[in-house]
Amino acid sequence: MPESPSSNTVPAGHPFRRKGRGTDGFFKAFFAGNAGLTIVILILIIVFLIREGAGFFPKYREELEIYRRAGLEFVDIPRHDLKAHEQMTSLLNRAYYAQVNAACRTEFLRSSEATAVVSYINEAVTPAQSALLRVQENAGETGIPKELQDTLSAKYKELLAEVLAGKRGDGIPPTPHLTKEEREGLLAALAARDPMSTDDPPQIAAIDEQLSLKQAAAGEPLVELRATIDAFSESSGALDTLVSETGDVVKASKEGATLHEIEITRRNTLLEAAKTAKTAEAKAALKADALASVTTEPVDFKVAMEPVLARLQEFRDANAAMTRAAEEVLPKLPAKLEDEKADRYLSTFRKASDEYKRELSDTTAKMEAWKLDAPVGLGSTIMGFITGKDWITGGEWQDFYGIVPLFAGSLLIALIALSLAIPLGVGAAIYTNQLAGRREQNFIKPTIEFLQAIPSVVLGFLGIAVLGTILQETSMKDSFSWVPGFPIQQRLNMFTAGCLLGLMAIPTIFSLSEDALNNVPSAFAEASDALGASKLQTIFRVVLPAAVSGILAAVLLGLGRVIGETMVVLLVAGNRIEIPDFTEGLGVFFQPAHTLTGIIAQELGEVPFGSVHYRALFVVGMVLFAIVLGINWTAQRILHKFRTAHD
Repeated sequence: MPESPSSNTVPAGHPFRRKGRGTDGFFKAFFAGNAGLTIVILILIIVFLIREGAGFFPKYREELEIYRRAGLEFVDIPRHDLKAHEQMTSLLNRAYYAQVNAACRTEFLRSSEATAVVSYINEAVTPAQSALLRVQENAGETGIPKELQDTLSAKYKELLAEVLAGKRGDGIPPTPHLTKEEREGLLAALAARDPMSTDDPPQIAAIDEQLSLKQAAAGEPLVELRATIDAFSESSGALDTLVSETGDVVKASKEGATLHEIEITRRNTLLEAAKTAKTAEAKAALKADALASVTTEPVDFKVAMEPVLARLQEFRDANAAMTRAAEEVLPKLPAKLEDEKADRYLSTFRKASDEYKRELSDTTAKMEAWKLDAPVGLGSTIMGFITGKDWITGGEWQDFYGIVPLFAGSLLIALIALSLAIPLGVGAAIYTNQLAGRREQNFIKPTIEFLQAIPSVVLGFLGIAVLGTILQETSMKDSFSWVPGFPIQQRLNMFTAGCLLGLMAIPTIFSLSEDALNNVPSAFAEASDALGASKLQTIFRVVLPAAVSGILAAVLLGLGRVIGETMVVLLVAGNRIEIPDFTEGLGVFFQPAHTLTGIIAQELGEVPFGSVHYRALFVVGMVLFAIVLGINWTAQRILHKFRTAHD
């Protein structure tokens, strides 16, 4: 029986046939090598992250032990009460000023707009004005030469004329709350201002005076509330003094212990070098330097803490005073404030009062139970990193590494991005796949996928220069005063960053969702049509349910793209390392924040190699790597199940 021809047969005369090899084996080995190299690179990344981050927790634990033994932890117990008191006072002050500013909104906007105009023009003429001032300072008694003064003055007038004509940048900021006469008078005063003067025009003072008078009038019905807030604020005075005085004592203990540790390390380094010295003279010199390098005695932490512990009764009295103030303030507060935002702050204060008083009541017991020689466990160190609410580095008191504020920033920005990217990306995929004609498909798909080619740094510049500015200016308009968080105080915030990241995630969600819709068997839609369903009924009741797993995977991959993005959040998110203030309601999205990716990019190049801070950033990288890997793995599993179900 003749042998059937094989698809792997190499033609006669082919080079591989002469050498006894086949093309399939060669290409299989080539692509297998590429796949293997990818796996090796992934393993190396994981090993590198673990190696650099592995030493963080033991080193951080050592720092926390010094923090405890020196007494900083003891002083931080009442310091937390001060921080809580500051936050509670802030709520009352925000309620008061929100009520006052609600009555002065127009005057406040007038002042802000007039100040923005002056700042814009000052910035434009600064080069010529600064040159004039420098020349004047260097001229001395002889004075500025007339020709030079005329030249610089002409340059100043030229810049001023350009900016007044709207030929520079985006033009003079709009002033919708100033009358035409007020705007023209302000610009005329700036045009007539002496080139050597940096004073604000008299119109600014007049507008600010109107604001002050309006604020005073709005504050008259709130005199009792103001007095109540001030009394509550002053109740922490005794504790503040105690924390400051005892803080100086324990800080000196920590500095002494740190200095002694540095000297011991230097001595050990010199002694190690002495062992390898080539000559007896060099060895003797290194040993002498080692003995002379230790000039301080070890700190006796127990003795150093005695004067601090002796003031425990004063801490009790100060704590009792704050507790009484917390109990007395509630009955004195008004039942309701007219402004919705102000009343929300007041309600938040009332809700937080029980927790605040509970925290005050626990303080004395914690201080009495505190022990300076209690060991710091590795488990508590790890949990402190995962659940810590502070990321404080380079401070004089103590460095803390807690990823909660960074994770919260990343999460909120991702929510904003997905709330924009999901409806746009999935909606565009549905229209393109199910409703658009061939010509529309050929235009829409390449256009949306082209967004992936825009560098993230370009989008960051777009956010700073365009989107952030437009949002801030829009938020100042009276017609948008009902929007939570408006007017926006800072143009670099989570909402701006989230919008840009949503734009970046749209192509990913669109492409994968469109693929999921393509993978739905055509028999499903044909059966629906045969039963008399309309086109939209077929889409929403047949095609979409069949493709939901693939669309969900697309959303997860878009989330992975958003979480892992660095440049946009670093440029646009505002980089404030704090847990967002959720008392603002939906306005929380217009606050600045920092992210897991942003903190690595911002700080890694500035920290000493091998330091605790350096290793902490690698642990953040490990956390980020695990999050993104988990998201992508989940998406791939969903896609696999989706394809298996259809196969």
